[in-house]
Amino acid sequence: MGDSFYEYLLKAWIQGNKTEAVKHYRDMWETSMKGLQSLIRRSTPSSFTYICEKTGNSLSDKMDELACFAPGMLALGSFGYGPGEAEKFLALAEELAWTCYNFYQSTPTKLAGENYFFRTGQDMTVGTSWNILRPETIESLFYLWRLTGNKTYQEWGWNIFQAFERNSRIETG
Repeated sequence: MGDSFYEYLLKAWIQGNKTEAVKHYRDMWETSMKGLQSLIRRSTPSSFTYICEKTGNSLSDKMDELACFAPGMLALGSFGYGPGEAEKFLALAEELAWTCYNFYQSTPTKLAGENYFFRTGQDMTVGTSWNILRPETIESLFYLWRLTGNKTYQEWGWNIFQAFERNSRIETG
């Protein structure tokens, strides 16, 4: 539940024009990303990349839709690394974005549930099925589209928008 902290470390560095005065935010972010990498798993059989949930010393093969801020954060942060590391973080961002997009594609309404479980041989199953119009996946897809120029991310965002229009619009809003 500390997702915003990590995101804002990076954004404080970016908004501070990446100067020496705010470099410590970037350094803290890079240190925290080493920890994040220890939480990355891949499902079977489809190899969806996900971030385990950590509670104390316990790991759970569960990922909240809220964690879909991570692809955008990793994509933004990849541009502060040297060549080898930059590609690695951008690739991880793209893999996680694919999983987040599939959170939406896996339901009849094409709207993501609040969280998903990953069990061996089952890929992902929705945990909590309601959708509360979270922006994290869309923001990540926007960053990936802008940073890579890959229109696939724009198309995925449009698909999600259309699902919101179809299933969430009412006469008054």
